[in-house]
Amino acid sequence: MKKAWLIVLFLAFAGIVFAQRTLQVVWFTEAPTEQAIFDRYVKMYEAANPGTKVEVTYVPFQQLTQKLQLMVAGNTPPDVARVVTANIAEFDPVALDLAAYVDSSSFLNQFLPSQIPYIYRKPRIIGAPLDVTANGIFYNKDCFAEAGVKVPTNSLQVWTWEQWREAMDKVRNNSKCRFALSYDFTTHRFSTLLYAAGGRFIDASGKKFAIDSAQGLRTLSFFADLFKDGFIPKGQWLSNDDPSTLFRSGQSAMYMSGNWNLAQFSQIKNFNWGVMPLPRDKIRSTVPGGKFVMGFKGSKNPDEAAKFILWLTSKEINLPFSKDNMVLSARKDAKGMKYGQFDDAIAVFQSDLSVTPSYVGQDWSNPAMARLNTFIRGEIVKVLLGQQSPKQALETIQAEGNKLLR
Repeated sequence: MKKAWLIVLFLAFAGIVFAQRTLQVVWFTEAPTEQAIFDRYVKMYEAANPGTKVEVTYVPFQQLTQKLQLMVAGNTPPDVARVVTANIAEFDPVALDLAAYVDSSSFLNQFLPSQIPYIYRKPRIIGAPLDVTANGIFYNKDCFAEAGVKVPTNSLQVWTWEQWREAMDKVRNNSKCRFALSYDFTTHRFSTLLYAAGGRFIDASGKKFAIDSAQGLRTLSFFADLFKDGFIPKGQWLSNDDPSTLFRSGQSAMYMSGNWNLAQFSQIKNFNWGVMPLPRDKIRSTVPGGKFVMGFKGSKNPDEAAKFILWLTSKEINLPFSKDNMVLSARKDAKGMKYGQFDDAIAVFQSDLSVTPSYVGQDWSNPAMARLNTFIRGEIVKVLLGQQSPKQALETIQAEGNKLLR
């Protein structure tokens, strides 16, 4: 009898072992605290799902795309990956379709409209928004106070481009800040101005580039003049100097970047800083991006992958996860969520997101933008170097974009 019981216990134990699933996750990290936070949520998931073991491979952001490309090419895709907008477009053909696991309408309605173009390929759902990013301007409060320049505090007081330029001129000439504005070396950040001017990269059909327009010319000319007139240090776009370093050192009065800087900027001790509403031209707009979680066709555990993705982006998990990471949740029900230290800054980013046209997300969810991103930036640099006019740059970008779309 004792031997029989041992056999039963052995079989039961073996059943538990063989029933356990191992979920393979590729997760990129940017901030030093991200890995520890995600490890904690992984343990929460494992505790709620004792039949599942989550194995996480952490990679630096710069290595993410190559890592996923190699895994997909070798027919060994992960079950789940944390990705950005460009990855969503690139891995669309091999994405796990979440529409098989949810009511599509109800699921999509949980998230901000600006994020839906990235994940919805009617009728397929190729991922879920983890958080939303927004471009914005950080500013040195001490330099602005020293120059006697008051920053807009709400949407009714937003500067026009002309008022913004006038304020920049006052601050650089009447404060300890040597430069008016630092500017990230990306097409994404440049496009903030394009949308504020009422322009866009691709027309509503998604089949034709539309940047060679009066709005495009207004944008590129204004941007080039900021360099020519010394408002932005030329090295940031011509020598790849780090714009964040100049701002964090207190030498630049403003910094065009985005909300992902909030956590690291909390370490700034040499001056007070804040976030101002983005200046408008024809309209107000930011450029929403974000991070997403997606599964892959052909992975070992597609059902468990879908379950994990839905869990991580649910209200109960995603809101505290976003707060822990000091990022903006992409969920509609996150509006008004309190973070504590950065509530004022986050309110500015949320305000800019609330007035951003949906076509901005449509532009950046088009795979052509991921492929042309570096090319567009290179054409802008040629304008800054005086190698071509803004009009010539726009014509070149539009021709290359239409070629790619065809």
